[in-house]
Amino acid sequence: MIGKISGILDYRADDHVLIDVRGVGYLVFCSDRTLARMPGVGEAVSLYTDLVVREDLLQLYGFPTVLEKEWHRMLMTVQGV
Repeated sequence: MIGKISGILDYRADDHVLIDVRGVGYLVFCSDRTLARMPGVGEAVSLYTDLVVREDLLQLYGFPTVLEKEWHRMLMTVQGV
């Protein structure tokens, strides 16, 4: 599991960012609130991550704190969320 990513912010979109970690780009989905707290493109960034694995999906979600990550993990255990 990928628990934390630290690198350089390469790209920012409406719902995700691309973080370059020593030449490997990680696509990380974030909330609007998290995106608003991100540094500018080309600057160092660090996010705690949760990897969601489903039959047809592998997606990383990023959070600025471990507490937010743990809340996300708890909410994902609720059926229908």
